[in-house]
Amino acid sequence: MRNFSKLALIALVASACTSQNGSKLTGEITGLTNDTVLVFANDPVAGQTVEIDTVPVVDNKFAVTLPDSSVLLLYIIEKPAGNGAMRMATNPPFVFMPGDEMKVTGDITDLKASGTEIYDNLAKAVNVTAVEEKIKAVGEKLTEAYKNNEEKVIDSLSNIVQGLYEDLSKEKLEFIKNNPNSLVSGYLYQGMKSIDGLEAEKILGDNVKNSALGGFISKITENYNHQAAIDKASENIKSGKMAPDFKLKNLNNEEMSLASFKGKYVLLDFWGTWCGWCIKGIPDMKKYYEKYKDRMEIVGICCGDTEEKWRNGVKKHELPWTNLLNEKDNDITTIYAISGYPTKILIDPDGKIVDVFVGESEDLYNRLDELFK
Repeated sequence: MRNFSKLALIALVASACTSQNGSKLTGEITGLTNDTVLVFANDPVAGQTVEIDTVPVVDNKFAVTLPDSSVLLLYIIEKPAGNGAMRMATNPPFVFMPGDEMKVTGDITDLKASGTEIYDNLAKAVNVTAVEEKIKAVGEKLTEAYKNNEEKVIDSLSNIVQGLYEDLSKEKLEFIKNNPNSLVSGYLYQGMKSIDGLEAEKILGDNVKNSALGGFISKITENYNHQAAIDKASENIKSGKMAPDFKLKNLNNEEMSLASFKGKYVLLDFWGTWCGWCIKGIPDMKKYYEKYKDRMEIVGICCGDTEEKWRNGVKKHELPWTNLLNEKDNDITTIYAISGYPTKILIDPDGKIVDVFVGESEDLYNRLDELFK
């Protein structure tokens, strides 16, 4: 943390409040255990995350000037003291538009925004807010259930949350239908089910699409279209269905297809060097590869990485199986309906899907033991 005297901190806050360059973010935050917050901003259109600053908090107040070149998604995090954990608001990131003068208030874990056209009118979305409050309440119970390893409770609450998110998507769509030219509708356009989102996009008015939110909305629409394609593909990524063929390059720049492995069981492992759970699962993967490599080939398909990171990752983790790179201009994640990482798809010698495993679990290895016993 930077060293500031209290007078210097007050002066810094005052200068930030009176600066004429950029947009303003001010706050009154309680519940801090430190006198510093980190303000992060994500440019959703450019896909870049930027650390704006380490911001001092004086008498629970802070101020910072933000760039006003594009819409930003803001995260306000308490800078932990020593080895303490970071704390931040549980609500979604704040949408900050060029020229906004936003103020956030409340406990660091439950901040509320005001002072902008979006947040000053958000209260009109009464039904949306009501569902969000229900999700928050169930989410708190779910957190406790995870802490206590209550599997049945976790399953039950997870189903409730899923249903509430479907309700939330419908309520957002209804608000957008009734308020197509409100910037609040542009804000609510995020976080919907793809089918509802694509319907909402047709309804949003030019006042919203031509505003500073335009690029943000276009990016979300792109994501909805991608998710819709995945949803459609998922109908064919099921047990008993033929696995789609593909062609990807291996470490020797040779093109390989799924047909290259016909006559043998194949385990497609969709992973990335950036994926913590993927890396965590490598030791078990190696163990089972050694155990069954005479009957099964693992084909690692690296996603979301540059070629350099892929090659370095394979070398670093000493992956002994076939390794292929999924590239942007030859992306097979859509046809395989990949929506989470790691995803492992077991395919039989005839090219039919045996099973799909999302995340790291014992289910995959139990299935292999059962299959090859």
